Amino acid sequence: MDVEPNPVRATALTRRGDVVSSRPRAVRWRAGLFVALAALAAPFVMATPVAASAAPSAGPPWTGAWATSPQREVGPAFSNQTLRMLVHPTIGGSSLRIRLSNGFGDRDVTFSAVSVARAVASGAPDLVSGSSRRVTFHGRNTVTVRTGTAVFSDPVQLSFDYGQDLAVDLYVTAGGDASAITGHDAAQGTQFVAAGNHAGDTGLPFTGTVNSWFWLDGVDVRPSHSVRGSIVALGDSITDGAYTTWNGNDRWTDILAARLHALPSHRQFGVLNQGIGGNQVLTDRTDCCGAGTSVSGLKRERQDVRLQTGVRYLILADGINDIGYNADADALIAGMRTIAERARRAGIRVVGATITPYGCDAGCFGVEQEATRQKVNSWIRTSRVFDGVADFDAAIRDPQNPSQVRPDYQADHLHPNILGQRAMADSIDLNLFR
Repeated sequence: MDVEPNPVRATALTRRGDVVSSRPRAVRWRAGLFVALAALAAPFVMATPVAASAAPSAGPPWTGAWATSPQREVGPAFSNQTLRMLVHPTIGGSSLRIRLSNGFGDRDVTFSAVSVARAVASGAPDLVSGSSRRVTFHGRNTVTVRTGTAVFSDPVQLSFDYGQDLAVDLYVTAGGDASAITGHDAAQGTQFVAAGNHAGDTGLPFTGTVNSWFWLDGVDVRPSHSVRGSIVALGDSITDGAYTTWNGNDRWTDILAARLHALPSHRQFGVLNQGIGGNQVLTDRTDCCGAGTSVSGLKRERQDVRLQTGVRYLILADGINDIGYNADADALIAGMRTIAERARRAGIRVVGATITPYGCDAGCFGVEQEATRQKVNSWIRTSRVFDGVADFDAAIRDPQNPSQVRPDYQADHLHPNILGQRAMADSIDLNLFR
């Protein structure tokens, strides 16, 4: 594959739905202990939103089909290698565009070949024969994404149905070996690496594996039938999919997407998972969950919610980590109110999700933290701030001990297992989404 000598650079854009940027990651607990791994010394800076290379074109409006929240990663390094990343879009379509983010990179990053194809299966590098398509940026094969920015590709003609995984290949030729790069370290599935340029090739050269998505943070589609838009889930590691099946795509957001897909086409939505392990509503964190960092929900909601493509609804499922760090109930309520009001001013309806239990015999929420959870949940259920409520607390709490998750639904007292994730998804009233 030829390399373009003059790479396209991301340019500023102001239209809603065509903007992206940056933010970090944080806090996850296991068995009652706060995990504080690979603390980051360097402070992060929220980048000015910029970038999208895809010019407007005729056809149905773009709808967000898949997304993840970028973070700062301090490894691994990539140089003259091809990354093959698998994603699970929540709606199908007749064409697509991808979004590449360099929100946290220390240097500009250049991709000298990019392709997309239908994947044979989750967890495998093989492509459906004849489905590979070259991805261009302003008509060029090569794109350089400046640090602190993101860029959309040109539209790509590739049809795929709901449930069809896609493989996105990035041939990285510069900036992939920076001291910090952009990724999302909880892909909950295997991604693949090959030496040299193998964008669009068979799976044979992809002998290396990683556990994160790098640079790729969004896939938009032109739906093959009428859909209503997209739903964003803003949350923490419970939303991000901790303890879900590896390569299984069975987060509660995936299960919600399946339920929506079973509805008539005019009631279907894309579902965008913007969960980050350890995320808090109020506080930025840099001390948890591997190399990533976590910008607070208050700071990242603009990029992760309001600027997502075709967003119609927000499910706000954050706050348990704030309580774990002893946030005041009134302060947490004020932060959640602010996020909801910002979204509603942008024309986005907001569903408030109650905070799930974190009780156990020792090492989990104490009496004061449980009181905070109950106060916040009472406000979520009764305030008029939200357009609806997803009562995740009621869905998975133990009826015999409401401060704890049901034994058959919990993985580590904090995170639900697969049954718990399904119970959360099944508890959501689909009539909230019109």
